[in-house]
Amino acid sequence: MANSAQSINPEANTARRLESFIRQLLPLPGIEDYYFLLLRLATIVGGTIWYVFVPFDAGEARILWWLLVLFAIYSFVLYAGILRWPAEIRSFYLTTLGIDFLFLFILVRYVGELKGSFFIAFYVLVAIHSYYFGLRVALATAVFASLIYTGIFVALAGFAVVPWHDYLLRISFLFLLSFSLGLLAERQKQTRQRMEELNRELSRKNSILEQTYRHLSIGKLIGEIAEGINNPCGIMAARSELLIEEAKERGLPTEFIRGLEVINKASYQVAQVIRSLLNFSKQNAFQMKALDFNQLVEETLLLTEPQLREKGLEMKKELTPGLPLILGDAYELKGVVINLLTNAMDALPGQGGVIGIITQPGARDGAEVVCTITDNGIGIPEEDQEKIFNPFYTTKGNTWGIGLGLSMSLSVMKKHNGMITVRSKPGAGSAFSLSLPSLRP
Repeated sequence: MANSAQSINPEANTARRLESFIRQLLPLPGIEDYYFLLLRLATIVGGTIWYVFVPFDAGEARILWWLLVLFAIYSFVLYAGILRWPAEIRSFYLTTLGIDFLFLFILVRYVGELKGSFFIAFYVLVAIHSYYFGLRVALATAVFASLIYTGIFVALAGFAVVPWHDYLLRISFLFLLSFSLGLLAERQKQTRQRMEELNRELSRKNSILEQTYRHLSIGKLIGEIAEGINNPCGIMAARSELLIEEAKERGLPTEFIRGLEVINKASYQVAQVIRSLLNFSKQNAFQMKALDFNQLVEETLLLTEPQLREKGLEMKKELTPGLPLILGDAYELKGVVINLLTNAMDALPGQGGVIGIITQPGARDGAEVVCTITDNGIGIPEEDQEKIFNPFYTTKGNTWGIGLGLSMSLSVMKKHNGMITVRSKPGAGSAFSLSLPSLRP
């Protein structure tokens, strides 16, 4: 077994090295593009062999020679353009299709003959373009090819050479070939798109799973730590309050009293952090019931309106009426929306800032409800957009924010079989979207 593996691996390695060398030499976008190149090289080589070994009269030989030379130059210019502008490769192929048919027209008209085999080249051109571009271009190519072939047929009085039923058979095969390969290309395109969607969905689910495991392990740890800190912190807060009162009664210096007040304030801030940690670590059962998400948003906005007015921010809401109901815990979902609105406020400088909230049905035939909260604030760097959902990761360099808001929001959304996503660009604001499955009737 080891010997056979060793005998196979060198061949596989050689093939990979050869493929890598070819791609470095001619970096074309896809494998089909190398088939196009191979077809042109085969045409030039085959035409040269044909020119050398097949007897032609002087006029035909001269035409064939010039066709080969011009075709080689034209192919070189084509691939020079493709390598220079690879993003325009499909436009190059469509443009040069007409030129290819022109070469073929001259070849059949002045060198070949209708009863010969040159007409097979029409099938090759139609086939490769049908497979590359799909059904619509395939049928258009078949129509174009049949018109050119019919023009040659009429010019050479073809019905005197080829029976009419053979002519119709050749034209029919053009359309049959183009339709079959075009349909196959469309099916493959749909399959490829579906596979890409499944891969993206799998990647998303794996990311959720990783975050779930990370949150569970961190949640247990921080729960134990927070409970250990909570009691000493409470004692420190209570004792500092007593010391402040005692210091005031004894008339101790103001600086001493202010120091105690700082300790007292800090102890309450630590207690607030501990409460957040304990809430994050708890796995309480949600009270799930049918909810109107628009109503939930309206109730949440009432709670945040005072902060918006205080900061001079504008709220724009677009709530799509008639959304399907969702199954959820109103208290927990309001907490998620409040957290996102608070983050949006923190991202805005103040006067002139705009926050938007939009509700709408999801893209999956109304199977979900989507709420998007936007702001025109500072935005989030791309490298931070995945990290912001990790526990203890924060982009706020201020206050006592410990980076649990989005982690807790993500946890809530996962318990609702939903998802939270972000789109952001530094300097252009952010958009957080909540997706929740709807209740089907």
